[in-house]
Amino acid sequence: MKLLTRAAAAILLVLAASARADVSELWGRAGERWSPTSRLPDFSFAGYHCGEAPLPDVPIVTDVKKHGAAGDGVTDDAKAFQAALDAAAGKGAVLVPEGRYVLGAPVVITKGHVVLRGAGPGKTVLVVPKSLEQLEGAKTTDGVKSSHAFGGGFIVVRGAARGVTLGPVAAPAKRGDRQLTLEKAPANVKAGDWVRLVMPAGPELGRHVHADQLDPGVATLAERKTFIDWAARVTAVDGARLTLDRSLRLDVRPEFKATASTYRPTVEEVGIEDLAFEFPGVPKKAHLKEEGFNAIHMVNAFNSWVRNVTIADADNGVLLGGCRNCRVENVRFVAPRRKAPTGHHAIWATGGSQDCLFTGFDVQTQYVHDLTVEGFASGNVFTRGKGQSLNFDHHSNAPYENLFTDLDLGDPRRLWSSGGRQDRGPHSGARSTLWNLRYNAGGKIAKLPTGWPQLTIVGVSGFAQDLTPDRFWIEPAAAGAAIEPANLYDAQLQRRLKSQPR
Repeated sequence: MKLLTRAAAAILLVLAASARADVSELWGRAGERWSPTSRLPDFSFAGYHCGEAPLPDVPIVTDVKKHGAAGDGVTDDAKAFQAALDAAAGKGAVLVPEGRYVLGAPVVITKGHVVLRGAGPGKTVLVVPKSLEQLEGAKTTDGVKSSHAFGGGFIVVRGAARGVTLGPVAAPAKRGDRQLTLEKAPANVKAGDWVRLVMPAGPELGRHVHADQLDPGVATLAERKTFIDWAARVTAVDGARLTLDRSLRLDVRPEFKATASTYRPTVEEVGIEDLAFEFPGVPKKAHLKEEGFNAIHMVNAFNSWVRNVTIADADNGVLLGGCRNCRVENVRFVAPRRKAPTGHHAIWATGGSQDCLFTGFDVQTQYVHDLTVEGFASGNVFTRGKGQSLNFDHHSNAPYENLFTDLDLGDPRRLWSSGGRQDRGPHSGARSTLWNLRYNAGGKIAKLPTGWPQLTIVGVSGFAQDLTPDRFWIEPAAAGAAIEPANLYDAQLQRRLKSQPR
C-alpha cells in the first residue's frame, strides 16, 4: 500500500509539474496572472472594429462592366475600375465578375465605404503587365534605391488621419494607465469618440520605446518629426480628464511633450476581396531596386480590410502605412515563375500602423521580408498563418509591442532575418512577443537575436528557459507541444469582451 501510495504521489507530482509547465507565468489559464503593467502587452484591440465585429457583407451597388470593363485579358480596364469605384464611394460594393481584367495603371480609392469584390481568386484575376517603373519612370529614394521598392500599388487606398488639436497633456501617466489629463477641458469630445496621443521625436522618448535600454538610431531622430501617434476610444470625460478604453503602451512624461487631438480619418470601411493579382513573373530586380509589381497599398485607412486574395509574382504584396484596425485575412502569396527571394515584402505594416490584424495568410514562397513591422508600428497581430520559411522582419525605426502567435514557420532558419539601415537603430522596440510557434524539421531554429529589448518568447521549442524580468523572457515548449492559451490574441480578446458591460 505504501508503495502504491508513493507511486501515486509521484505520478501526481509529475502531472502537477506538467500542468504548471503548459501554462505561462505571464498569463495563467484565463489571464489571472496578467495585468496592464505586465511586460506582456494587451493585443486584444487588433483588427476590424477592435475585433468586436465581423467583416461585413456589403451590398453590391454596381459592377465594373457597367462602366466599360471588358475582362477579356487584353483590354486595359483601369479607367473602368476607377469610374466604378468613384461612383460607388460611400454607397457599397463594386462587383468584378469572373474574367481577366488588365490594369494598365493604378486604381486609387480616396473615399470610404466602398468595396472592390471579385467572384473569387480563381475566377476574378487582375492582370498587371507593366510595373510602376515602366508606367511612371524610375524614381529613387536616397538617390540610389528604387522608390517603387517601398510603396505604391495597383490598388491603392489613400486616406488622411485628420483631427483637431485638443492641447498639451498636463499630467504624467504610466504605461498601463487609462487616463490622460489635458491642460484644459476639451470641447466637443464625448464617450465613444476617438482621440490621438501624439509625442514628437526626441532621444528620451526614443530610448523609452526601446524599454529605456537602447537608443534610437540617429537617422530615426533626423527623419521623423513624430515618434508616437496612437489612437484610442474615449469612455468618459471628466473636465480635462479623459478615460480611455485601453491602457497606454508607453509612459507619458513631461519631457515627451505630449499633446492630444481628435481622430477623424478620411477613409474607412474600404474592402478589397475575392480576387487575384497576376504579375508577369519577369525576374525580380536586385534588392532595393524592385520596379513596382506591387499589389495593394493602404495608407491611413481605418477599419478596412483585405480578404480572400491571391497574389502571384509580386514585388510587394500588402502594404499598410499609417493604418489602424485593419484586417488582412486569407491572403495567399505564390510565385509560379520567379525564383526565391521572389519579392521584397509580402506583408508590411509601417508608418505607425496600429492594431491591425493579419490572419490566415499563406506565404508559399520566400520574400526578402515576409512579415514586416517598421516605423513605430505597434499592437499589430500576425496569427493563424504559415509559410515556407517565415521571417519576422523587424525593420528598425522602433516597431514595438507586436504579436506573432499560432503560426507555422516552415523552415525556421530565417526567423529573425531583419532589414533596415543600421543608423535607424535597433531592429525592434520593446516587447515584441512570440507565442506558440510551430516549425518543421527543415532546419534548426535561428539563434536568439540581439537588440530586441524585452523580447518575449512563449511556447516555442528550441530555446532554453530564461525568465530575466527586464530582458528576454523565454518559456519554451517541448517539440510539438504548446503552452496555454494556444492563441494569445484569441484569449486576450475573449477575456476583454467578457469583461465589457453589455
